[in-house]
Amino acid sequence: MSGAGRTGIPPLVVRIARIAVGLVFLVAAFGKLADPGAFALQIHNYRLAPPGSENVIAMVVPWIELVTGLALAIGIKPRAGAAIALAMMVGFTVAVGIAWARGLNIECGCFGTLGASQVGARKFAENLVLTLLAAFAVLPLRGGAVAERTNAGTEVAPAS
Repeated sequence: MSGAGRTGIPPLVVRIARIAVGLVFLVAAFGKLADPGAFALQIHNYRLAPPGSENVIAMVVPWIELVTGLALAIGIKPRAGAAIALAMMVGFTVAVGIAWARGLNIECGCFGTLGASQVGARKFAENLVLTLLAAFAVLPLRGGAVAERTNAGTEVAPAS
């Protein structure tokens, strides 16, 4: 029985979750890369990052999202991409939750200049759903140390 099958989650659901999360991460990356200065300001508005670090974060995060999104959408090292996406979504969700709890009236910065969504209950719920999808995407398609297939059809041993 497959690894995803042991959890009761069909492998097709895992694949769909990987592609969906990958596409969301790609769109988010492109929106942030289009205007890193605006994204740095959105990061600053959360008041969570140390002063002066917003520019570095604004330059690094979109590239991590881009590579993660490609890994998931194309299927090259998808579990590694999913693990990174899951970790990032947990961090993003915590940041949105803190801003919401503080009552900050700010844009989330989730898609950079592509969309202005306010921090609040709706954004928090959206992030929880995407975090859950990322958790499904981490599930193995095959049991144990058996290799996973990439979209290219070649066998690749899972990373340790």
